[in-house]
Amino acid sequence: MTEADPPPPPIKVYLPDGQVLRGRLHRRQQFERAGWLYWVGLPLWANDPETETVAPSEYRVFLTAGQAQPIEGVSYDQVPTVYLRPPEPSPPAQAEGRWAFKVRRERTRGGGRGSAVVHVWDCPDAGDSDEIDVHEALDALRLPGAQACKQCDAAAALTPLV
Repeated sequence: MTEADPPPPPIKVYLPDGQVLRGRLHRRQQFERAGWLYWVGLPLWANDPETETVAPSEYRVFLTAGQAQPIEGVSYDQVPTVYLRPPEPSPPAQAEGRWAFKVRRERTRGGGRGSAVVHVWDCPDAGDSDEIDVHEALDALRLPGAQACKQCDAAAALTPLV
């Protein structure tokens, strides 16, 4: 804070024993597990070992919204706010929750018709076979020797339904 910067705005702080103090809100910060926390400075007296005196000081601590509350009529627009990094972009909307599968036929060594392996629609091992819905995938799994791919989670999705 430079001389030109205004001091951080006041904020009410509720102590565990029911006391209410007035602190200064230095920063709002978003955390992954804790949510929003507030970096608050509380005035206190501190010992100065060099001069062997007591001087005014500030104790800073992160507090939750229940422990630090805004004061009516005070503007908090200038308080620095730190957001989490934006999450990784999600796949396109049509891919989310999509229940489509593909069946790849495995040939036997003699060239005869082998067993079927059911894959999730975007599994690289599924090949270029046509997409089928969940009902057709379950029917394919009921064929003798058929199995669900464990690499693409088709087994986790379909086995409990068979």
